[in-house]
Order: sequence, then C-alpha cells, then structure tokens
Amino acid sequence: MKNYIISLIAGAALFASSASAEIVLTDDLSAYGYIDVAYTDVDDGSDLTGGAAEFELGFSFAPVDSAWSAVAEISYDNDATTQNAEFETVTISYVASDELSFTVGNILSYQGFETFDATGLYQFSYQGRGAVYSAAYANGGCADYATDDYALGAWIGESGGDASLEFLAAYTGIDGLTVKAIYADDPTYETVNFWASYDYNAFTFAVEYTDTDDMLDGDETGSGLEATMALVYYSFGDAGLTLRYSDVEYDTGTVVEDYSKLTISPSYAFSDNVFGLIEVSFVDDDAAIDETTEFAAELIYSF
Repeated sequence: MKNYIISLIAGAALFASSASAEIVLTDDLSAYGYIDVAYTDVDDGSDLTGGAAEFELGFSFAPVDSAWSAVAEISYDNDATTQNAEFETVTISYVASDELSFTVGNILSYQGFETFDATGLYQFSYQGRGAVYSAAYANGGCADYATDDYALGAWIGESGGDASLEFLAAYTGIDGLTVKAIYADDPTYETVNFWASYDYNAFTFAVEYTDTDDMLDGDETGSGLEATMALVYYSFGDAGLTLRYSDVEYDTGTVVEDYSKLTISPSYAFSDNVFGLIEVSFVDDDAAIDETTEFAAELIYSF
C-alpha cells in the first residue's frame, strides 16, 4: 500500500506531515519526494486523461543536538489545463519535551483518514467528488502533546481577518487501533471529522464520518456536506486489495445531491520505491444523468 512507501510522521507535531527522508545530504539535511503518474477514464474509453500528475520534493533539516527542526516541500501539479508549483508543508518546529512540540508555518490540516498526498491513499480517488475535508494546508501555528496512548493538538491560523481553529483528540492505546476526532471552526466553515482504523494481521479496517456546514458572518448558509466512508484493505505481501464504499450528501442550499461510490483497487509494490495500482469505481451521482464507472491506473516512484 502507499503508506508502505512514505510513512507520514508527526515530526514531533501531529499537524505537520512530512515524509521519512531517504536521501541523506548531510548529517543534518535530507531530501525525499515522489513522482506520481496517473491515467483516468470513464465508461467507454472516450475520456482518457492523464500523465505526470505530480512531482513533490521535500527537504528536512534536523540537527541531532538541537530541539529545532524545519521541513520544506514543493509540489508541482500538472493537469490538462494548468501547471502549478506551490508550497505544501513548510514548517519550523520546536520540541519542548518527548511529548510536547510547537510548530509554525504552512501546516497540513488535522482532518482526514484519506491523506492529502497520493502516497498516503489506499486507492487513487477520494471518497467524494474530490476531497471531502474543509481544509488542507494553511498558515498558522500548532501545539501538540502526544504519548503512546493518546494525543491532543490545537492549531490557530487566520482567515479573512478572523481566527481559524482546529482541535484534535486521538487515542492509540490499543495495539493496531487509531481513533481521531477533529473539530474545525473557521469563518467560512464548521467541520466535525471522526475516523477510526484498526490493523489486524493482514487486514486494515477504517471508517470515517465528516460533516461540514458552510458559514457566512458566523451564520450557517444552509450548504455543506455530510460524508460517510468504510474501507477494508488486505495485504498479500507485496500485493494488496482495497474495497471502499462511500456516501456523500452535498447540500447546495437549495437541493441535496447524493453521491455514492464503490471502489475496488488492486495494488502492488514492485520495490521499496515503486508502487502501482488499478482502480475501478462505480459511481451514482445525483448531479449526473446516468451512473458511471470510473477507471484509474497509477504508478508512484518515491525517494
């Protein structure tokens, strides 16, 4: 699975994600990244698109005898119409103790079992029309307290001149079990995100619930979304199989549109660096005239 390629760590801070660097440049500086090549299609083969989807390059600076560290990631995205280069995780962290850390910079949201980076997903697509989470990367600062059994985190940033907040509570006191609850309060949205995963032998089980209300001047606008997801992953050594079902209600303020997806995705780790998958998703979307079958093939090279 993709988590096998690049493990996401809390860099002493659960909010800031960075990859396990594999290229040591100096005693204090290392580099990492990945190249993502993907093709997608729908039903009859008339909508084939794809190519080099993303190239990400990250640097981690962590002096051995210092409580300070820094991470910087640049992502180059490419689609049919645009090419973009942007910062993802760009942070400075201070480790106050084995449990407590502080981080400032461009930080990834606490929200989500399905990770922002392609290397953290068990399949190609997200559970909804896109990511169902109300936040991704944002500038701010966070404080995180983590033990072997639980973790607490708080992040504050700025949105439209007002404070944007996220809070995390996590439980990891049972071997193989992770349970997280996240609350986000922003001038433009209010989100509750809950997910749990459990690793049992070759199986990974996961469930997730996300509810977002769009906000305007502190009041609900009547629009938002409510998403539920269940996933099972089975590992056959280097090979794996993902089964996922998701249901998302998109509330436009005038109508509620239901979006459901059943995903089947076999995958294979060709080496420590190369991972590939094929995905077939059966989609029923109220916004579309007919039900559709979506296909994807993806190859990731990580370093």
